[in-house]
Amino acid sequence: MKNIKIRNDKLQVIVSTLGAEIQSITSLKDHFEYIWNDVTGKYWHRHAPILFPIIGRLNDNTYLYHSEDYQLTQHGFLRDQEFEVTMQDINFVKLQSSANSDTKKNYPFNYRFTVTYQLVDCELEIQYQIENLDTKTMYYSLGLHPGFNIESDLMNYHLAFGPHANEIKKLEVDPAPFLSGISKINPLVNGALPLSYKALDGGLIVFDVGDFDSVQLVNNQSNHSVKMNLDDFPYLAVWSPENKKAPFVCVEPFKGLPDVYGQPGKLQDKLGESSILTGEKSVIKTEFRFC
Repeated sequence: MKNIKIRNDKLQVIVSTLGAEIQSITSLKDHFEYIWNDVTGKYWHRHAPILFPIIGRLNDNTYLYHSEDYQLTQHGFLRDQEFEVTMQDINFVKLQSSANSDTKKNYPFNYRFTVTYQLVDCELEIQYQIENLDTKTMYYSLGLHPGFNIESDLMNYHLAFGPHANEIKKLEVDPAPFLSGISKINPLVNGALPLSYKALDGGLIVFDVGDFDSVQLVNNQSNHSVKMNLDDFPYLAVWSPENKKAPFVCVEPFKGLPDVYGQPGKLQDKLGESSILTGEKSVIKTEFRFC
């Protein structure tokens, strides 16, 4: 495991080869650190893990595929896989990880997963390429789980969705961290969702963002914000450790969902699941813009 540093005249980004996980995103103008780092060990030891091949929890940590039971723990295994750096320059890095004998015990597909991080002005452009190297259709979910530092009480923050809307569909989480299968309409205030610790003390919140192309985490009291492209991500989760008033919040684009609470089900029937045909690939992109 090693850390890779990329930078331009606006931002510096540090990425670990373990899980291709972002460790740090720092503004070079004022040295503000956007990404959470739990130096105290009190809250959450990760920074921005990549969730693959599942998101969230499976019922009994189990799924079915071709009448066989397979075990996967929360958020899958990619965040703990070592990646190889295949290309690097001062402002970009490409990392790659592939299926192995251990991953196939829990996920019976031959895949190659490539992540590219590139800095362009005040944006971090991110591309995920998932290749199906198997002889059968491959099923997967992909999630981003970045934790962002907050400078004051979470009540001073809101999420601004683009384009402007007056409501958003909320997928009920019950019992946490599973979905209930019920959705509700959640009002937005002038196109924005106010945040608070109280709203997150019951666990993560999940939204259907199929009608939105971006979300921005906004501090009402400073100019530190991050805008995320959602074009390739139909769902969004928001989380902060329950009942801890932690100084960070996770804003998580999802291409897939946790299980609906109940019994283990077939992988291909999982809500929000994506598929890749034999010999094909999926390319999923986003950008983080720091303003």
